Amino acid sequence: MRIINFYILKEHIFPFFMSLGMILFIFVLNIIMKMMTTFVGKGLDLLVILEFFYLSLGWILALAIPMSVLVASLMAYGRLSQDNEWSVMQSSGISIYQVMAPAIIAGIFLSFGMFYFHNNILPEMNHQSKILKSSITKKKPLAAIEPGIFVTDIPGFVIKAQQVDNERNELFKIILLENSRTGKFRRTITADRGKLVYDQGIKRYRITLNDGEIANLDPQKPDGYFRSKFSKMELTKEVSGIDFEVNDKNNYGDREKSADSLKAKIVRLKRDNASAILISQVEVEYHKKFALSFACIVMILIGAPLGLMSGRGGLGGSATMSILVFMVYWLFLISGEDLADRGKLDPFYAMWNANIIIGILGLVLIRYASRGVKISFAWLKTLTSYVVYPFRKLLK
Repeated sequence: MRIINFYILKEHIFPFFMSLGMILFIFVLNIIMKMMTTFVGKGLDLLVILEFFYLSLGWILALAIPMSVLVASLMAYGRLSQDNEWSVMQSSGISIYQVMAPAIIAGIFLSFGMFYFHNNILPEMNHQSKILKSSITKKKPLAAIEPGIFVTDIPGFVIKAQQVDNERNELFKIILLENSRTGKFRRTITADRGKLVYDQGIKRYRITLNDGEIANLDPQKPDGYFRSKFSKMELTKEVSGIDFEVNDKNNYGDREKSADSLKAKIVRLKRDNASAILISQVEVEYHKKFALSFACIVMILIGAPLGLMSGRGGLGGSATMSILVFMVYWLFLISGEDLADRGKLDPFYAMWNANIIIGILGLVLIRYASRGVKISFAWLKTLTSYVVYPFRKLLK
């Protein structure tokens, strides 16, 4: 049995790293495309761009590793079934639980590793990313502004510019919506051109506008609308939290804290009678660390029986099945998080519902797979052909 255990684990290694490489490539390509439109040509140092790229890899690994575990399980157990090795094992008295045991044990160790990643590495990467974004925003405020798109990065303002000159730090054809304290827009400012800089001396953003017009509207007084023109005006806006020490724990967001720090914050909020929604939002981040770490085990529970029942160990079918399963998993996770953040669902269930539902489905499929039940995936072959066809055309 020991030889079989090592054999099954060996069958997982190549599919895991192959799928991990492919998934990382897809996500990294997406990040590169976004970074090209956001940072390239805006005067940022190459090392800053590379650092931002590196810090973006944290959340990619958090998604890619569970997906790779699922693909590896589907391919490994699918090949065992396809080559009739699973049938031989069954006839020798080996149960499905014994066949799955080595993968489950490996999944447990991987889950511990993922928890360390979610609890220690990812929060720090998120924090460093926030620091880097703040630094970029202060040194190059225009880096966040895309021509023709409303930007909300500056609290109190929504700004849009039709043209952006990064070399001279100038904006053209500007529309600026200034918020009132109640959150409603109280005036709209348009200008032919202007500048946006961060003044380190007063620790504020300074917006200088030229040749424009101000439109004021009082919602309480419909007849209180008036317009005025100006040749030059200057606005300053303080950005709270933009200047902070790297190691100042008070400025760590919920996604930048460990489980212990989040637990302490939850206790403090409950003691201070904070709002239920605020407490729920912190509890979501706390339970998310454990739920996403446990996902590796859940992916084996669903992937192993699906692979055995499908009898297919190819990459195309396994990749398509894994995408479908992970889409369902992610749908439950995201919807649960959204409901919990709004106080509509218990945070524990919101973060664990995907694991519970997919896990129960996996246990049911294990029962069927142990009886030799097969599932026809003819529809999956057709779907896979549609997914793979565009890439085949490109390779011709």
